[in-house]
Amino acid sequence: MLSFRRTSAVLLMLLGATVGSLAVTNASAMSKGKLAQLNNYAKLDKKTTKTTKKVDSEFDKVGMRNLTRLTRINMSSSVVKDFQPDVFTIGQPLAIGNENRTHGVTLGKHSVVVGNVSTWGIANVDTTVLSKKNQKKVLNVIGHKWSYAVSMKKLNTSAQTAFLTEHKSKTAFAYGAYSNLPRLYRKNLQSYFDTDRANNGFVTVTADNYLNYYHNYTTKSGQVNYTKIAQSIKIKKFTRGKSTYTYYLAKPMTGFGTKKVKVAGKTLYKLTMSLGHVFQAYDNDNGDAGTFRITVNVGNQKFYANLQDIAESYAYYLQGSPNGESSFSEQKAKAYIQSLQ
Repeated sequence: MLSFRRTSAVLLMLLGATVGSLAVTNASAMSKGKLAQLNNYAKLDKKTTKTTKKVDSEFDKVGMRNLTRLTRINMSSSVVKDFQPDVFTIGQPLAIGNENRTHGVTLGKHSVVVGNVSTWGIANVDTTVLSKKNQKKVLNVIGHKWSYAVSMKKLNTSAQTAFLTEHKSKTAFAYGAYSNLPRLYRKNLQSYFDTDRANNGFVTVTADNYLNYYHNYTTKSGQVNYTKIAQSIKIKKFTRGKSTYTYYLAKPMTGFGTKKVKVAGKTLYKLTMSLGHVFQAYDNDNGDAGTFRITVNVGNQKFYANLQDIAESYAYYLQGSPNGESSFSEQKAKAYIQSLQ
């Protein structure tokens, strides 16, 4: 019997993934005061101390393989919940649409999705990691601005079970029913604010194993267009190491320092990902200490993922700050993070 846990109406992990891009201010339009504030945060962050070394060391021990266990919103304020599957090979066709359900399109049986089912029986699907074929099919119908889609109607028990058919394959996209990679946002000066700059670039891996890099995916009129992908390259081979992910690509990824290599007599292009420095962002308005983010080295470029709940509490714990106590038991956070190392 398949067991699963339902979450809130809007897919929490999808919302967690989009937090870094929900911005309304570009650096070019920022006041001198805000820019000076960001430069001060960056300067402070570059100062290496015993504490910052300890934080980086502890999270580095967790490794790339467990990154999604640090970035997925699946913890309550007091209980360490089981890490839930998020990748499914749906067992029957599913009609999905935009948030308003004004436009719908059907995903075929056996489509691979990242998603969940809400407490109200609504399926949620991340559109940015669908296969290229399905992404084009869905976004061209529901609209290009939707990074997630919802089922057009409430699913009964059998339909929910069909949706939550756990994915089995181990690929660059997923390790069975668990996604390998959260959405990674490009690290920049404004990343020291909780709300990052508009149109910030990000990296995803699709269900059919393409490495996608989004850059300038917002039109001149300000409309988001998730079909506008700057680079989309087929992953031919993938190595899921504990500390490093290695992607062997069909073509070089421009600007990322991919290295030309021979694999089984074929020319491929090697790109590695590994964890880097943990840094803190601050409230855009009042400057209060905010979320923690972990740098992810993507080739020679720096991106980041947001630490969530229990991981954030552990970062506060290592800092010696009381701020984490309200979000999660620090001792439980310590035990959980160290269990991943």
